[in-house]
Amino acid sequence: MAGFVLPFVLVVYLALKGGGYDQIIYGQVGIAVWWLVLVGAAVGLFPVSRIPRAGWFGLALLGAFALWTALGIGWSSSSERSVSELGRIATYAGIFALALVAQGADRLRRTMNAVGAGIAVVAILALLSRLHPAWFPTNETAQFLPLTRSRLNYPLNYWNGLAALIAVGIPLVLVAAHRARTVPMQGLAAAALPAMSLAALYTFSRGGAIEIAVALIVLFALHPRRLSLLPTTVVAAGGTAILVAAATQRDALEAGLTNAGAHSQGNEMLAMTLVVCAGVGLIQVAIALASRHKLTPRISVSRRQATVVLAAALVVAIAVAFSAGLPSYISDRWQDFQRPHSPNATGVQRFDSASGSGRYQAWRAAVDANSTDPLKGIGPGTYEYWWAQHGTIPSFIVNAHSLYLETFGELGIIGLVLIVSVVAAPLAVGIRKSMQARFDHGRAAQLAGAVAALAAFAVAAGIDWVWQLPVIPAAFLLLAAAVLAAGVRRPAIRAARSLVPRIALVVVALASLVATAIPLAGAESLRTSQDEVRSGNLAVALDDARTAHNIQPYSASASLQEALVLEAAGDLRGAVAAATQATDEASTDWRNWLVLSRLEAERGDAKASVEAYRRAKSLNPRSQLFAQ
Repeated sequence: MAGFVLPFVLVVYLALKGGGYDQIIYGQVGIAVWWLVLVGAAVGLFPVSRIPRAGWFGLALLGAFALWTALGIGWSSSSERSVSELGRIATYAGIFALALVAQGADRLRRTMNAVGAGIAVVAILALLSRLHPAWFPTNETAQFLPLTRSRLNYPLNYWNGLAALIAVGIPLVLVAAHRARTVPMQGLAAAALPAMSLAALYTFSRGGAIEIAVALIVLFALHPRRLSLLPTTVVAAGGTAILVAAATQRDALEAGLTNAGAHSQGNEMLAMTLVVCAGVGLIQVAIALASRHKLTPRISVSRRQATVVLAAALVVAIAVAFSAGLPSYISDRWQDFQRPHSPNATGVQRFDSASGSGRYQAWRAAVDANSTDPLKGIGPGTYEYWWAQHGTIPSFIVNAHSLYLETFGELGIIGLVLIVSVVAAPLAVGIRKSMQARFDHGRAAQLAGAVAALAAFAVAAGIDWVWQLPVIPAAFLLLAAAVLAAGVRRPAIRAARSLVPRIALVVVALASLVATAIPLAGAESLRTSQDEVRSGNLAVALDDARTAHNIQPYSASASLQEALVLEAAGDLRGAVAAATQATDEASTDWRNWLVLSRLEAERGDAKASVEAYRRAKSLNPRSQLFAQ
């Protein structure tokens, strides 16, 4: 039960909490998972001694990445940001550790079903929020960014993140539709696939389309019985095609409007989705029954024959591509990708656009950031500040839209090697195990689905900031732990020998709890202070701001909050002192200098105000705030 419930609940909870983006949300999750690991290891509830070597290796890689991030605090321009990043990584390591110790026999199947079911539930809720938005909270993302209204983002508040999560889930649900233990579950899983695909369409995410394609290619490349998987895939694809065709004919719904026309079209699409999904599910039930009663023809293709056919197909495809002018086409699309924005590309038109939406510039800035110190980088969590000062287009960017390049810029070559190893290790192990298990069709199929999901995450992490949406790394780490431990049957270990890994895990859990609790406590005190200001309780707000600073003496946010509270209370001298401290604690954050400039002006020190203003402008020269 725990093997299914824990991953399912974790995925759904994080997704419904805005993907877990809020530091308080993922910090609380980190405390919870590490507390479970600590207690379970300390009292012997979890069979720690049975964690396989591959599992310990994966945990060691995450630990090494966390340790390098901790060392990066020493050369970071913002200790606060770097400590927050350390807390994020500690949370991820806790999810991975809990997945290792809390799973029993048949962990791979249970984890795949749990993660796949969780993602399916999230995707269906997301689809319903488009078809009937009145049933769900107000789309605050669309209010904040009106140009993104047409792009489905609920509940993660980021369209590309939602598409990436669905891309991770599709191969898991497809394998369940093909190989679930009961026929009704096969039909239910198959019925979910067209709805998941339609939700992915409404995100209008080109990256998501790429990730889904990669996942399906990897799934079919590794699956031991590709031809038997094909009917389920074709049926699901047919249902998806019907829904996509219907969706693209309903302009108001496609545009994300909430008027009467969109409401009527939403009712139509809801009815059609229910009918199509039910039809796909029933057809899959028929396929499953026919297969169980040996009513389907058995077509066997040897690995050698498949290799020959694949090689011939590749040769033909390459020849056709070159004759059709593919190199020139790719060159033109690459030029389009380097353009920061695509003009008038909305809805399904986005799939025909090759614009990188600023990614090329963000990636170049990350590479340039690394050049300041190739080995160590500029410090974890500080890419935003580098971009504000050195970026090449007037856009506000927090993350580099690539886990690998952002890590390269912030943590140097060592950090890049570590994070690539964290992502690549379960992929490599999963591929090796799937090849070894090719005669055990059930296990090989599960491994193929899990590796396909891992591959979708690996691609998404390379082209977007999914690392900062904890629900997506959580899904990856849950699956990675199951893959690394899949098929392990270790004999019982004597108590004297099992004590060592238990002690090791307890020590790691204690250290991780500290790394997670400190930024969490600081963030909670800061949030409380902001809430008290809105309520007019300035004295309490000031106490909370100072509490946040006591918890994190290096926190520029706490100092800045103290300055703002003192300003509201009329203590300009104290406000200037607190704002000056904030500029010392995060000297490259232009916002601290801008607030200091305003406070100096209010106090009547024109010279100090101008100096702070010029400093702020030098740290963010392309901002519209400094245009005049």
